[in-house]
Amino acid sequence: MEEPLSFYPLLIVVFLAFIVPIVLSRFKKLRLPIVVGEIMVGILVGRSGLGWVAHHDIVLDLLSELGFVFLMFLSGMEIDFTSIANPGGSRGRNKKQPLGPLGLGGLSFTLTLVLAILVGFALVQANLVTNPWMIALILSTTSLGVVVPVLKERGLSSGRYGQTLLMAALIADFATMLLITVVVAALSNGLTLDILLIGVLFVAFFLMYQFGTLFFNRIPGIRRVMEELSHATAQIKVRAAFTMMLIFVALAEGLGTEIILGAFLAGAIISLLSTPEDAETMHQLESFGFGFFIPIFFIMVGVDFNLSALLDSPEALLLLPILLLAAIVVKLAPALVFKLNFGWRETLGAGSLLSARLSLIIAASAIGLRLGVISDPVNAAIILVAIITVTLAPLIFIRVIPEKEKEKLRPTIVVGAGVLGMQVAEQLKGHNDHVVLIDADQERVLRAQRRGFDAIQAYAHQFNAEAEAYYEQADRMVCVISDPEKNYQVCEYVRSTYGLDHIIARVTVPGEIQRFEKLGVTAMNAATDQAMLLALLTRNPTLYELITRTDDDKEICEVIVHNRNILNVPLRDLKLPEDIMILAVRKAGQLIVPNGDTRLEYGDQLTLLGPYECVDNVRLMAA
Repeated sequence: MEEPLSFYPLLIVVFLAFIVPIVLSRFKKLRLPIVVGEIMVGILVGRSGLGWVAHHDIVLDLLSELGFVFLMFLSGMEIDFTSIANPGGSRGRNKKQPLGPLGLGGLSFTLTLVLAILVGFALVQANLVTNPWMIALILSTTSLGVVVPVLKERGLSSGRYGQTLLMAALIADFATMLLITVVVAALSNGLTLDILLIGVLFVAFFLMYQFGTLFFNRIPGIRRVMEELSHATAQIKVRAAFTMMLIFVALAEGLGTEIILGAFLAGAIISLLSTPEDAETMHQLESFGFGFFIPIFFIMVGVDFNLSALLDSPEALLLLPILLLAAIVVKLAPALVFKLNFGWRETLGAGSLLSARLSLIIAASAIGLRLGVISDPVNAAIILVAIITVTLAPLIFIRVIPEKEKEKLRPTIVVGAGVLGMQVAEQLKGHNDHVVLIDADQERVLRAQRRGFDAIQAYAHQFNAEAEAYYEQADRMVCVISDPEKNYQVCEYVRSTYGLDHIIARVTVPGEIQRFEKLGVTAMNAATDQAMLLALLTRNPTLYELITRTDDDKEICEVIVHNRNILNVPLRDLKLPEDIMILAVRKAGQLIVPNGDTRLEYGDQLTLLGPYECVDNVRLMAA
């Protein structure tokens, strides 16, 4: 007779998922990742602790598997294909930095994999593990989910160093996931032609991407319909994302390959097809994942953790420090290639941050445990290695790499010093912006310098040492080059090499607008935008005047919140200048009208209205 389903274990797990972030927020100095806390409480209530949650529960096992799939799906959504398509340094390579982010990240991972394979065979020879390939891939993993927030927190996500670290983590995540799928196929079915079925997933990936592109671009009005059905009870974009994920998971399962690759590729398709207008959908998917499914997965990792097996196994106890040391060495030693482009401090920081492991190492170990190539004690040792590295690696990185200095007035770059470029520069200067013009024409550069601007003679899509210093500091760029192809090359180069998010381009050919938008660039076309501007002037003359006038001391400005000292504080309690007004707050793609109870979060974008001096003060407060 079947046992009746009980919701009590699910209640315990969901309650723990709710309480862990609250508890950890009270101990900020520990900087303990939430997922580590989730694993620890799972151990507390699981088979190695109080035993409140059974080792195998049909409801929790299903939800945990969905959490695992969703985690890989969201990892695929994190891929920035712009950086892969045009890694910085592919043009204008220089002696100071001979390799671009893709080259450096690829070389670092290759060396990591070689070292990990050597360690794997050494552990087999010592009779500590049974399969060298699975252990090698487990040691080769890194955690993009840790690298991204740490770099953002330190103000390093833009710039060559941050982009190189992101690329290295991305390559490690994707390549390891692919190789794990191949190894699992070989272990399950042997070295047969069935391994080639993995290629079917990539064919499906390509076909689905092509279908999605045609679906949205060739069917008239489809984007409008999707937008209309993306609200209230329909939520069509969220449904489409879930459908895409399950299509690829089911396909991977049917082909006999690992479902993690299918989920990852589904997320990558969503990343490819998404536009800036889909930011809210991305936020909703992350809310589903990190709000429910993924915490269950990590808590169940703790529930399944077998501490007694680890303590009862002398080999596993010996293996734990060896694995921990190997996990650090296989990342730190290959990171020496960063010295080709950066200093010793940045090199050591790269090695420490890339040694952080989290979701993928736990997932890979769980797969090995299921296949029988990793024992319970070894799995427990690997989980402990993940907990230790994900806790210590960010702390070491923060100690080694100083936080990026906040500039009082970060430059705005204008590419093109012709008539229009100078007019744009004058407008920006009228709003107290520090403007830097870049143009290949010497006459234009000299004219700009005579008019009091910082101006550099350089090709904006190629490396230039003087221009690089401004690119590293800039928070926005406007490109007014009339040639669409050169314009695109500049935007692509700056976006991928320096990670600059806020780029505006004057696009003279309306048909090219979508190409720029896929790059993450805001495109402006006079022919298509003039109707909107005239309507704005007609309906809101005062607002239009506020935006365009430079002969008074009033300013409308957007500021991004980075200062953690003002987070979760009601706006009424912030010591803002009396003459400043916060018109709007954009949170994760959602625009809200603030009130006194509104609390700011990291990365919120504020729209301010007030005198120049007051706006600058708030900008400094938020930085």
